Amino acid sequence: MLTARIATVKDLPHILTLEKRNGKPTNEDLRVLFKIDNPNEKCKFFVAEEKGRIVGYSRLHLYRWNNSAYIVTVLVDEKKRRKGVGTSLLKLMEDFARKNKARVLMFDTSADNAPAIQLYFKNGFKICGYNDKIYRNGKTAIYLAKELR
Repeated sequence: MLTARIATVKDLPHILTLEKRNGKPTNEDLRVLFKIDNPNEKCKFFVAEEKGRIVGYSRLHLYRWNNSAYIVTVLVDEKKRRKGVGTSLLKLMEDFARKNKARVLMFDTSADNAPAIQLYFKNGFKICGYNDKIYRNGKTAIYLAKELR
């Protein structure tokens, strides 16, 4: 059975293993992000588990200055994709953002990442912009947003 919850720092080794296993190793110090204590910005990690094993994770930042929430990462184990894991993580982040009074939930992805775009469309997100300068590889980023109020 699939369950999703807020992650703790104890989940970090499993999150890093998931990234490596799926060819997405991070270049950030995620441990520091678990410890952010800033009244103007919150960072939360979420995990999806199946039979006690983490099969997906996501990261969300809440910004007080404009009451927005920004999804930084959604990663689902390749073998578990298209089985509801991403949707479970999105719903958990959306609920968390609403409880923290965010007015909008946003995300960006590469324009050629069709599976991610489909996931976000399926969950009520709409394209709200693009940026052809943000990614180092020259790909265009598509910005998606969902109004929460």
